[in-house]
Amino acid sequence: MTYRRIRDAILMFLIALCVAVIIISQIYIGVHGTENTQDAVLYTCKESLSFTGVFVRDETVIYSDYTGKGIMNYTVSDGSRLSKDSTVAMIYDSNTQIYNRYRIERLTKELENLERANDRGVTDYAQPEFIYNQISDSYKNLLLNLDGGKLDIVYDDSLDLLKLMNIYNVATNAENDFDSRISLLNEEIKNLSAALKEPEAVITSKDTGYFTKNVDGYESELSTDGIENMTVEQIKGIIEKPDNRSSSDLRAIGKVFKDYSWKMVGVINVANRYFVHEKLQFSIDSSEKIHTVTVESITPTGNGNEAIIVISCDELDSELASSRTADVELTFVEATGIRAPRTAIRFVGGEKGVYVMVGEQLEFKKLDVIYEGDDYVLSKNTSDSDYLNLYDRIVIDPISSKSENEA
Repeated sequence: MTYRRIRDAILMFLIALCVAVIIISQIYIGVHGTENTQDAVLYTCKESLSFTGVFVRDETVIYSDYTGKGIMNYTVSDGSRLSKDSTVAMIYDSNTQIYNRYRIERLTKELENLERANDRGVTDYAQPEFIYNQISDSYKNLLLNLDGGKLDIVYDDSLDLLKLMNIYNVATNAENDFDSRISLLNEEIKNLSAALKEPEAVITSKDTGYFTKNVDGYESELSTDGIENMTVEQIKGIIEKPDNRSSSDLRAIGKVFKDYSWKMVGVINVANRYFVHEKLQFSIDSSEKIHTVTVESITPTGNGNEAIIVISCDELDSELASSRTADVELTFVEATGIRAPRTAIRFVGGEKGVYVMVGEQLEFKKLDVIYEGDDYVLSKNTSDSDYLNLYDRIVIDPISSKSENEA
């Protein structure tokens, strides 16, 4: 009996010892393995240059000769193309006249939509399922533009959506027609039109080009031909005082520049000229749009790394057209891949790669390098198991880890 108790006690002790050894070893491996490993994660690197720049274009100011009282209503938007003698603005005796014209324009667009939905040549052959999918796409596009703050095109989006919904309602017999609404719209448009008066004055452009209503007083001081003579002090002065209008500019109602091309000049702290003549991505803080620009020159000023940069572009939108200065970003490189530390990189059979932990074993994974940083590289994100994959456990010091495992 005593022998059996002793034997059982020894067995229990050995089992407890084995369990303790396993737990301690797993804790050790976990702690030391974690210290010596790094998860492979997606990383986006971006090399860019930020500065405040001055837009330079060849501009002609449009003046109004009208000296009476009135309310001005622009007939073109920033960035619009103008031909010679085309109308830029009209002056009316009251805001009511401007509102009535605005109201007529909106009602006319609604009327056109309803008349199209009322056209049996359209609705009788419309496929409800196809129209329904178009409604869904139009609705998503409206929400996307609304969320992006693009309020200037949200109204047109809503009209497109309304047109599709009206066609769908008639095609599915949810509505017979829109005759009553069309009659009301025609009546309202007729009444508003009867109350319209001729404008007090009409302002036209004498030049052909692209229009913006923003005038800042630098139109006669800046030109593309004069960029090479601009100084650091002049550039900084314009940035500090972007509005330089005088009393003579009070009659100015806008300006015209001859084409879509523009230049920008700024002061940077990078004297290195390695990206001169390169095409780079360009963006300004007040807009999400990306433009492609060319770096024309980088001229050191002799004051440390200070230099004057000149860039050019052949793309234009309303935001660029109406700006004189802007905080900008030039992007040289932007890449996304799986990040691997340089200290982990090894060469096996002439292939560059890293060791990763698979259980308690080391396995070599190749790298498809798409970008090299100072202390890391980015490998292409792939599902190929021969290459580094997302969430692999990269061994930082594979030599010492390998010797520990072999020991």
